[in-house]
Amino acid sequence: MDEQELRALFSAAPPEAPEPTFSQDDVVRESRRQTVRRRNRITAGVSAAALVVVGFGAYGLLSGGTPGLLTAAKDNAVSAQSEAGSAQPGDGSMRPQVGGESPNFPAQPPQQGGDGDGKTGHLAEGASGCEQVDRELAIALAGELPVPVAVSEASPGGACSTASRSAGFRVPGGEVAAAAYPKGIPVVFKSQPAGTATARVTTASGGSLLLISVPASGATAPYAGQLDQFAHALAPRF
Repeated sequence: MDEQELRALFSAAPPEAPEPTFSQDDVVRESRRQTVRRRNRITAGVSAAALVVVGFGAYGLLSGGTPGLLTAAKDNAVSAQSEAGSAQPGDGSMRPQVGGESPNFPAQPPQQGGDGDGKTGHLAEGASGCEQVDRELAIALAGELPVPVAVSEASPGGACSTASRSAGFRVPGGEVAAAAYPKGIPVVFKSQPAGTATARVTTASGGSLLLISVPASGATAPYAGQLDQFAHALAPRF
């Protein structure tokens, strides 16, 4: 090997190592930093585990205590109900019947016949005369009146006759009554007080429907201007 080859080998050799960029103090600080990080992770894990344990314990306490609370509440409710039941009066007339109506309240409103004041009659379908109220006519007339009336309070009314179906109601200011006469039967009814208004139309069956409005003492005939309207509304039904 000549001198030129030796020079080439030496020039190809690596240069001297560079100066280190960190010192021993840097290594110590990084080691401490990693140690602190590991400690923090361990502390966080332990805290999370403790929270989970506490949560399960609380859930077990609540779920285990709820049935007892419900049972106690139920027992209190039953006890209160028993006390309330025992506080009721023992007189049977003061308590409703088990399977029916209370004796103090009849199942149907009483309906008076001709043995009373003669103003309220029994309800019957297709009834004629002045002793009974025609139920169908009473229901129809009640539906036309501007004021609420009870069908059970209907009376034959002043328009009734032995051949007609009739119904009437007491209204503010007097009475409104209707009478339906069969085809071929003349319209005949008793005389009415002064100021009485009347309306008469032909029914769908060829008969006659009469409406009268009888005023109370010192009043004008109630709904006198609406009698024709009521009569035309009722006529197609009879």
